[in-house]
Amino acid sequence: MASLAFPQWAKKATLSDGTTYGYIHVPAAESKPTFLLLHGAPSSSYVWRHQVDALPKAGFGVIAPDLLGYGDTDKPEEEGPYQMHCMVPQIYELVTKAIGIDKVIGVGHDLGSPLLSHIYVHHKPLFSGLVFIAVGFTLVTARFDPDFLIATSTQLLGYPTAGYTRLFVSPDGASLLDTHSLAFSSLLYTSDPTHWKTHLGAEGGLLSFLHSGETLPIAPWLSPAEFTLQNAILAQGGYTGPLNWYKSAMNLPPAEEDVRLTEEEKRVEVPTLLVVPERDFVIVEAVQVHMTGAVAGERMRVEKVDAGHWAMLERREEVEGLLEGFGRELELGGGL
Repeated sequence: MASLAFPQWAKKATLSDGTTYGYIHVPAAESKPTFLLLHGAPSSSYVWRHQVDALPKAGFGVIAPDLLGYGDTDKPEEEGPYQMHCMVPQIYELVTKAIGIDKVIGVGHDLGSPLLSHIYVHHKPLFSGLVFIAVGFTLVTARFDPDFLIATSTQLLGYPTAGYTRLFVSPDGASLLDTHSLAFSSLLYTSDPTHWKTHLGAEGGLLSFLHSGETLPIAPWLSPAEFTLQNAILAQGGYTGPLNWYKSAMNLPPAEEDVRLTEEEKRVEVPTLLVVPERDFVIVEAVQVHMTGAVAGERMRVEKVDAGHWAMLERREEVEGLLEGFGRELELGGGL
């Protein structure tokens, strides 16, 4: 959570709908852009700790909220508040009203990327550029369907990448992850990302792994202290909120305002960077490139990183270099 990880920068804001968000804000140097960093699931603002340190040293501002269900932010137990059309105005209000920033470079990782995509299409003037890490531009215009994801990834890659989603949307998914949180965290941050094929992507793989009682060696780019703090942050509210991101998308219909978007309204009109971790075995690279390119066209640049899912941790300097270079291009008025 912001207050545990970044006590010197952590703040809270209660929005007009009564929701309280915890967040980090480091102001930019004069005339420098500000990055809005949106984490994925299961994670928190803590996943951006290296970038929160590095980007301000280069003069850039940083806003990194704990998203709904995480850290210092409210954690509703019902699914409804986790719909994209509910969270979009919250992040927009947090940035523009509570913090008072009217232009940002949006950065999304994992499920932070669909959230960023929805904020962008409804508030285009807020953004000077977009960066997607692992997951590309994604609009939720149909119900989340684990069967479709499993079948599609199997067809494209020869093996499934989304078997874990069945457990995520199951009635006892959150309690299982809460009970086996240490084992699950060891899988998330394993030193061998190929474990994701068998224990996350394969159907029934995650359930079997949790019941095995096994824990995996942790990646060397994550210290024992960081691993402990990451677990403490997730344990604070448990997995009910994080899994509600998936359950709301499966059980509740997408917002009409999103379904009715025209192709022109979906079009990305700012420079866009897609960062692809080459050893992320639950993300289908071709799909991310296609979805992002379909809306961004020639404004999209793809950069591949020799990393697993957590590229901003594993290849921190490389990712920071990409972000800083992108920020300088936008600062100078350049494009892709």
